[in-house]
Amino acid sequence: MLKKNIKIDRGSMELISLFNNISGAIIKDCMIFKSPENHSEIIIFLVKKEDVGKAIGKAGEHVKDLMAKLQKKIDVIPFSENLNEFIQSILNTTKNSIKVQNIEIRESRNQKKTVIISVRPQDRGKAIGKDGSMIRKIKLLVLRHFDVDNVIINTKN
Repeated sequence: MLKKNIKIDRGSMELISLFNNISGAIIKDCMIFKSPENHSEIIIFLVKKEDVGKAIGKAGEHVKDLMAKLQKKIDVIPFSENLNEFIQSILNTTKNSIKVQNIEIRESRNQKKTVIISVRPQDRGKAIGKDGSMIRKIKLLVLRHFDVDNVIINTKN
């Protein structure tokens, strides 16, 4: 279910190298996410699960250092080859972590795979995000790393 052959552009390679030099952590991927709510850029680093603490640094020093150098917001997300763990990790990077109740993969007649994420009713707004920013971030990351075609938040009770 994992996608192979993920292409990393030169700019992302340079960011990975920079963050690796600062933190010593193993960085799996890097993407620039344009936030729809304020059009700012957020640099997302996917880090080997065991290296998240190393990547962030004591009291967040590595992330703060990189944010000061790049003048951009930084998100550090633990990478997992397990789709459910990966989605939970993305949702846990928000200020208020969102508990995933269920993740289901449905395949349509034309072999398109849709990931349906169910969260508690009180977390739906946060899971979708202001102007859809959180669901867009989840979609960007999941579609890039897993062999699925769409990601949606279940909005039914």
